[in-house]
Amino acid sequence: MLKKYCLMLMGLFIFMMNAAAANKDNNEGNKYLLGAGDVIKISIYDHPDLLLETQLSDDGSINFPLIGKVILNNMNFSAAEALIAEKLERGGYVRAPQVNILVSNYRSKRISVIGEVNRPGRYPLDSKTSLIDIIASAGGISAMGGDTVVLIRDGSRQEFNIPKIMAKAEQCIDLKAGDQIYVPRLQQIYVYGEVLRPGAYRLEPKMTVMQVLSLAGGFTAKASHRSIQVQRPANDGSLESIDVNLTDSVYPNDVIYIDESLF
Repeated sequence: MLKKYCLMLMGLFIFMMNAAAANKDNNEGNKYLLGAGDVIKISIYDHPDLLLETQLSDDGSINFPLIGKVILNNMNFSAAEALIAEKLERGGYVRAPQVNILVSNYRSKRISVIGEVNRPGRYPLDSKTSLIDIIASAGGISAMGGDTVVLIRDGSRQEFNIPKIMAKAEQCIDLKAGDQIYVPRLQQIYVYGEVLRPGAYRLEPKMTVMQVLSLAGGFTAKASHRSIQVQRPANDGSLESIDVNLTDSVYPNDVIYIDESLF
């Protein structure tokens, strides 16, 4: 008899420890609110026959054995557990039930990450999450990604500069369900003609023609130092040719062409 009692106490202890650990890992302070699409696992201590894994319906409800439909929408773990326990005890099915809820799959609260990241897709929002957190979850910014991240929320658009966020010079906003994160392709300029390393180069803030030519290795022996032209996209989509000086600024998608000297 004593042995059986000790085993029961041990089982209860293990149940409570597992429940506490799981709730801490999955709920982070019990802040997560259940919603439609979430897949949850419900267990009742010492009642394995009531174990249930199910998905919350569109109205955030489940059908639980003995008590039927239970609406758990926008409830945290503790509130949902208390509601199920109350219904079980009020119906006379289980005395002082100890209910534990785990989320098997977060589907109700997700964030979309698209653009120049290594793993674009939809990610669960299962705890407090920042822009840096979600970009890290998406594998980081790809080699073709720029320094700007765009947050699209409720039809509005807000841009953030990643280096400033990392330097804590700019507040990193926390995300919420339904947010869309877009990482644009890096801005480039192009250098062709009589330079040592023609090609595409990353556009840095306040970059000048001289700095771009330096990245391209400088002039060749045949280059004309007098005539430097830039092909720049106009507002109507056409290209306009502009004569520039070495100290002039360059802009996204500028094409710098260095002509060959005639002498």
